[in-house]
Amino acid sequence: MVPVNSRDAGLIAVLLAAGTLLQYFISPLSLLLTPDVITAFFCLGIILIRPKIHEALGIGIAGGFLSMLIPGSILPSANLVSGTAGAFVCYYSYEYFQDWTDLAPLVTTFSATLVSGCTFVAVASVFVFGTIISRFGDYGTFVVTYLPIIIGTAVLNAVIVQLLVLLAGRVTARGPA
Repeated sequence: MVPVNSRDAGLIAVLLAAGTLLQYFISPLSLLLTPDVITAFFCLGIILIRPKIHEALGIGIAGGFLSMLIPGSILPSANLVSGTAGAFVCYYSYEYFQDWTDLAPLVTTFSATLVSGCTFVAVASVFVFGTIISRFGDYGTFVVTYLPIIIGTAVLNAVIVQLLVLLAGRVTARGPA
């Protein structure tokens, strides 16, 4: 793990921009919880460049900030916390799984997205509980409604990242570090 250089920073910027555009096009669905595909793209960046932990957390914060800018979130600022949590899990999960399986990007991104989504819901539950209750009637209905969105997003993100890592390995000599 070496410090992020300008080429790596450029790659992260492109990946975050791609994730932001994709998430922007998903946001008109007007869900209380917008599926966070930016997480897939920052996970891809973390997996490909293998930054230091503080750099990975910075990537997660940047992803969270970009998620804040997209309309449709019940509590945009919760993305800063959830993006950071997702980046943390991505970093350490990939550290653990990279030598065990070729599916490490899939497992890592699935885990990071679950943590990010659940963190977002937890933070939003604390700060906008009244809004959640007024829209869903009770907290259980909220959880039953959004748990499938979180799991579905985790599956989508995991597949996206696994395929892009395989593609990156074939197109360049740069697969995951």
